[in-house]
Amino acid sequence: MSSAGSAHPALADAPRFSNISQSGFRLLVENNADGVLVTSLAGIVLYANPAAAQILGKPEEELLDFPIGRPLVCGEFVEIAIPNLPNGGVRDVEMRVVEIVWEGEQAVLASLRDISGRRAEEERRRQSLKLEAIGRLTAVVTHDFKNLVAVIQSGLRLLRGQLSRGADIEAMLAIIDETERGVARAEDLARQLLTFSRGQALSPEQVELNDLIGSLVKLFRHLLGANVELRTALDPKVERIMIDATQLEVALLNLAVNARDAMEGHGTLTIETAAPDDDQEPFVRVSVRDTGCGMDAEVQSKALEPFFTTKSDGSGTGLGLSQIYGFVTQSGGHVRIESQVGKGTAVHLLLPRLISSPGPSTLEREGGAAC
Repeated sequence: MSSAGSAHPALADAPRFSNISQSGFRLLVENNADGVLVTSLAGIVLYANPAAAQILGKPEEELLDFPIGRPLVCGEFVEIAIPNLPNGGVRDVEMRVVEIVWEGEQAVLASLRDISGRRAEEERRRQSLKLEAIGRLTAVVTHDFKNLVAVIQSGLRLLRGQLSRGADIEAMLAIIDETERGVARAEDLARQLLTFSRGQALSPEQVELNDLIGSLVKLFRHLLGANVELRTALDPKVERIMIDATQLEVALLNLAVNARDAMEGHGTLTIETAAPDDDQEPFVRVSVRDTGCGMDAEVQSKALEPFFTTKSDGSGTGLGLSQIYGFVTQSGGHVRIESQVGKGTAVHLLLPRLISSPGPSTLEREGGAAC
């Protein structure tokens, strides 16, 4: 290429352009690992170094005067995909564009960096993480279902033994009850897995939140044990909410069990409800607080992830909190966690209020009939 001429008079004093001699330019970029491409404002290739030719999949001589088009984004790094490769593939490229003067005319310089290898490595990592997640899921499901199947098989063997020795109705009923509980636990696990794979159908209804919690107190006490103090702080101003009552009960019971485990069977569990401070606020809050070991920032950031658990192998599936998160967000609410190591954890469920319908008309309040 010939040496660069003098700059165009209209562009000579423009501070945003840099005057570059072609000889110095070539020396700098000819052996650069990054691609360097110069185009006119009309998008005609004026220069391409060997790396740019390799990235674009064309010989250098074919690129010169080729109408490649003008890159439109200036000053910032962008990532683009270049499909025109000889093998029909796509190459991922990081590009940065600046304006220059080339042979006295305004032009565009694009630096190109091939990031296909980095993208491929990122994809391999994603696939590795997927396989790891599948492996954890497989281990969890296999372990839990193996235990449940063992319970059912044991029940059937005992039932067969009872029948061979003569029918003891009471004993057989007890065995059947235990076997049915094993089947129910298997159904619960399958339901949890379906929650994460494709969501589940909810049956929202009008629920008095304080009444629902009050009805669970006896069960809470049974789950927590004698050494955990149960306290309730239920705001009487809490209005009805629109929620799937069964799923909410399961969520609260899961939180109670998690709290019991975090306190290692000793401490205080507090269940609170709170009405919104603002009439326009669409959520009612229910909080479950414990005085357990708490979570550090790293654990707290992962607490809602499926299959994440700090419990020992076989002690937890890592589905509890993430199931709660899925149910609450599917219901239109939010989940917030506050925790401090050594001081306990509070899980706040923000649940959608029931929007009240307009009050009765004057005629209806006075007992008349509307036309």
